[in-house]
This record gives sequence, structure tokens and C-alpha cells, in this order.
Amino acid sequence: MELTIINFNIQNKVYIKNYDGKNSPKIFSKLIKEEKPDIICLQELTDNYQTKLQKYIPNYKFTGQNRFKEKSPWYNHFGENNSIITNLNILKTQTYSLSKDIDKLGKRSFLSIFPRIATVTTVTKENQTFTIINTHLDHLSNHARKTQLIYLKQIIEANNYPIILVGDFNLNTDNNIFIDFIKYMNIKNCKLVPIKEKTFKPPVNPFKISYNFKTPDHIFIPIDFNIENIDVIDNNISDHKLVKIKIKK
Repeated sequence: MELTIINFNIQNKVYIKNYDGKNSPKIFSKLIKEEKPDIICLQELTDNYQTKLQKYIPNYKFTGQNRFKEKSPWYNHFGENNSIITNLNILKTQTYSLSKDIDKLGKRSFLSIFPRIATVTTVTKENQTFTIINTHLDHLSNHARKTQLIYLKQIIEANNYPIILVGDFNLNTDNNIFIDFIKYMNIKNCKLVPIKEKTFKPPVNPFKISYNFKTPDHIFIPIDFNIENIDVIDNNISDHKLVKIKIKK
């Protein structure tokens, strides 16, 4: 069995109300049609962006819920999904809060500015079942990220199938918190895909926030898969590069 997986933080331009990506969904859809991935994991996908993207790739199914409800005052600028998009058969899907109230979207963990979530979707291909998890951890607080990984582990522990874990972890591979998490995933029979290139392009921002992330975008796969190819693709539609891998079992 072969799988092609895309991991991409598509960048919600939060200063624009109800951001719809403008021309980005059309540009991104062309790459999808060329590459024909089995699984696409996106972070920072707004509802309006998703609506436009769906029109361009009607053969793909979208899973995942927004981290805010529409009635929330934060929704119009900061409402985002960690969508899992696939052309595979979907068995079940659910979005969880990375907080002590794991089943209640909109909840935050300690020191996290915004709610953080994980979309969990179980799929089948060629009579094999596996679970995809797509997440996006806090962008400012190391303590918040550590706490969110604890809640993520709870989700992993409740799963009964081989796992593909994808996301923007906002952690470099030399971060001690992430090193410990890699060891945990190894115990769960998953290995980290080695991405050597930088995947984050720090923005110029008026708040003078220091972003020290080099490669915050990561993919874990089951240990019995071989990595056939890794591509890091630069683009003009996001402050992250797109990561595409092909794996085979």
C-alpha cells in the first residue's frame, strides 16, 4: 500500500475578517490535482477558505470542526479548522479540544491564548484501517505546548489503529519537550519523518514577537512504512512551506 500525504499550515490572515484565502484556494487546488494525495492535513483553515477549496476539489471529503462556535466573538478572525481532507473511505471522525475538557470545543489549556484542537479521522485503504490525527499547538508558550501534548496523548491512547500524526507543533526537533514526545511516539510504534529543510518563514510583524521555529511542521508514521520520498515545497500563499511525503508498506 502506498500513501501520499500533505501537511500544510495554509495561514489564516487573522487581520482580515472571515478570511477566505482570496486566490489561494484555487492555486492550492491545482497542486492537489497534480499530486493526487490520499491525505491532506491543513492547519489554520477558516470556514470560508474551506468552502472555496471544496468547490475546486469535489472528489475529496473534508473532516474537522472549527475551534470556535460561530457565536463566539473570536470566530470571525480566529476561527480555524485542522481539517483532514481525503479521498479514502472514512469510518469515523471527531474533533477534540486539547484541554481538560477534551470533548468541549472552544476550551483552552493553561497559558494558551487560543483553543487548540486535534481532528481525528479513521480511514481505510486496501482493506487496511488507520487513524489520522491533525493538530496545531500553541504558538507562544512552551508550557502550553507541553500541556497540549499531554491531552494529545490521551487521544492517542484511546485509538485502536495504526496512527499517522500530522501537524504544526510549533516545536523544533531539538526542543526537549518534542524529544520526549518523539520517544513516546516510538513506544506507540510510530517514527518521525526526517524533514531537513526549514518549513517556516517568519513574518514581519508589528508586535515584535520572536519566532524561533525552523521546522515546526511534523509527520509521524507507523514504523512498518518505508519513506519513499519527502518534498518541501515553497509557495506564495502561506508563511509555511508545504510538506509532501510518499510512504509505502
